[in-house]
Amino acid sequence: MILYREAEMNELKQITEMCAQAYRNYPLFHILRTEFKSHDQYFAFLTELEHIYAKTFIRRRLCLVGTQAGRIVSVAMLQNPQTPSIGIIEYLRNGGAAIFKHANIFLVTSFLKLVDRTEAARTKITEPNWYLANLVVNQKLQGQHLGSDMLKKGVLPFIKQHKGKLLTFNTNTEQNSKFYRKNDFIEFDRRFLTWKNNQLENWSFMMHL
Repeated sequence: MILYREAEMNELKQITEMCAQAYRNYPLFHILRTEFKSHDQYFAFLTELEHIYAKTFIRRRLCLVGTQAGRIVSVAMLQNPQTPSIGIIEYLRNGGAAIFKHANIFLVTSFLKLVDRTEAARTKITEPNWYLANLVVNQKLQGQHLGSDMLKKGVLPFIKQHKGKLLTFNTNTEQNSKFYRKNDFIEFDRRFLTWKNNQLENWSFMMHL
């Protein structure tokens, strides 16, 4: 049986490692790979990024985990429409300065602007909407429908408990797009984003609760 609940700060390391492993080849992050001298340097940057990201959402009490026999098997992070979007100042308060051990300020700034562009379609929605910032399943447990289970038994009940009526999400892979369509999300935008000499395909989805 899987228990869904808010993440605790003492689980930060485990959540960070799980997210970094899940995203190491994900297009939005892997697009940065050539900016680093080695894969190890790139992965160190990604791990630091995920550490800051997870710490911020845990502090906001908007990071959910699915646990089984005391082990985290899935993670979801959400943005609440009633609170301001996370900005650079909040990231810095949560240890964001450490990211500059791995990348210069110009690369970090350029990447954060790219992240903002992936969310451009949803920001035009006038109806208050919750945003699924990420959904990660332990890579050793893929194929067990843990992602769908986290959505149906963790994420959606949490949003409904907080009176949310609309959930949005975006992804950069066709495989993820199929997953969200299968779980009753509706695609409302699809576009190509350019970053330096690279193109990134971006799908946006929504679900009315």
